[in-house]
Amino acid sequence: MLSAATGTPRYKPFKPFTQFVRLGYRLTHPPSMHHVARTLPYLNLSPRGDVWRLHWQGRFVTETHSWAALRQNAPEQLFVVGSGPSVREQNLAPLARTACVLVNGAVALCREGVVKQPYAVVIEDARFIQEKGDMLRCLPKGTRLCLVGSAVQALGALDPALFEHFRLYYLDGFETPYGKPRRSLEDVPPQHYRRKGEAKLSLNLQQGHFGCGTVMYAGVQLGFHLRVRQLLLVGFDMTNFNQPRFYETPENAAWCGLEKAFHSRVLPAFELAAETARELGITLQNCSHTSAVPRSILPFSPVLMPTSGN
Repeated sequence: MLSAATGTPRYKPFKPFTQFVRLGYRLTHPPSMHHVARTLPYLNLSPRGDVWRLHWQGRFVTETHSWAALRQNAPEQLFVVGSGPSVREQNLAPLARTACVLVNGAVALCREGVVKQPYAVVIEDARFIQEKGDMLRCLPKGTRLCLVGSAVQALGALDPALFEHFRLYYLDGFETPYGKPRRSLEDVPPQHYRRKGEAKLSLNLQQGHFGCGTVMYAGVQLGFHLRVRQLLLVGFDMTNFNQPRFYETPENAAWCGLEKAFHSRVLPAFELAAETARELGITLQNCSHTSAVPRSILPFSPVLMPTSGN
């Protein structure tokens, strides 16, 4: 399937064997378990306390790391860096001396030397690893890599040796826990999440995370999990959805499905995040000077503007 804007593939299809195994799982398991199919056919996770033992093609390869332990010595200020074109118009020098979470293609900032050692990298899109996964090879050994199940499966399909290159953190689904039936939020203590209408926000990644159509939200939830005091979003433009990301060209731009989700899912989720930030005493701001997200939801921070003196 092609993007109407660029003519580039929207995704790379899975191999027939993978499609067959996942279809077979869905046909033989109740709908409440269908989310597990996204990790098939080669990945298996088994819990061990607050971490997961990762098996690939039946062989143990590594353990994930503890979300609870990550809260120790957490930074007070955190940049969450996305891929919006506004990044190319900003002074990125402050990113070199502050904790940064890079989401998806923002890892290009490591390849370019802007960010030497990210605090963490977050990916919740298996398609990104299928299409752009070689960008991960530029990341320093031991980088914290936070992945949803389908992205862990895609990483192994790209190169199983990468499992041991990173410090892996597993981003479980809050309502779709790995290996278990879909669960109701009523079964989870309310201190672990916030909800407003259909919008949901995790405050404890040990319990899982929620999606809203943009991986930036996973990075934001990492900031809430760490209870940082200041959370600054970079490259969160939400403007021209057909425009290449800052690390792309018109010829190699990947398809983006955000336009349909912006009003129905993204804005309500960030309204909830902004309300929760005020409740918890967290400063949540948007550094993108071109963002379509209303300033009434995410106030603007000029900290990366070239005229700010940084």
